[in-house]
Amino acid sequence: MELSDNGQTHPQNTAPHLRGFSVIEALIVLAIVLIVGAFAIPQTTGMLRKYRTLSNARGIASELALAKMRAENGFTQTRLNCNFTTRSCQLEVCTSKGATACNTFTAEGGPVLLSQGVSFGFGSITTPAGSQTTIQNTAQILFNSRGIPVTSSGAPTGTYALYLTNQAGDRYAVTVYATGRVAVWRYTNSVWSIQ
Repeated sequence: MELSDNGQTHPQNTAPHLRGFSVIEALIVLAIVLIVGAFAIPQTTGMLRKYRTLSNARGIASELALAKMRAENGFTQTRLNCNFTTRSCQLEVCTSKGATACNTFTAEGGPVLLSQGVSFGFGSITTPAGSQTTIQNTAQILFNSRGIPVTSSGAPTGTYALYLTNQAGDRYAVTVYATGRVAVWRYTNSVWSIQ
């Protein structure tokens, strides 16, 4: 018996009130979480792959824009030199020029590395992005002192492109127009669309 504030006695509650989840309720909640996770994880992984590949394409586009500006600012030649085996690109600036072409390029800054699972390539696609006439990866993209993309002989060109693909088959391209404009593209439903 328990004494209340007004002096009356009340029977003491002998059975404690337990609050919380039963084991069955906890198992049901766990099962629901696992089912939702089973659907969400593959879609999340696919989206992360696409974003990682797009991020790599935009990183290369930024490096190309930097090479173009560096050429104009220094009134020299620059190039983005890509190694398809090591999956990397390096900005290089001309440090020794001959009569018509650069003799020596020196690396500037660190290399741009592709993410794990992303590589240079376009798979079975035959339609080029941008202003390319035939699809191909360009290992060295060269800019003259005015920031115009040129061939090794100094002729202006608008056919430079780098293609990226990931393990899921998502494809992106970075192109350089004859004006020096850099664009990022995504290949979906048999069509290249600018990003």
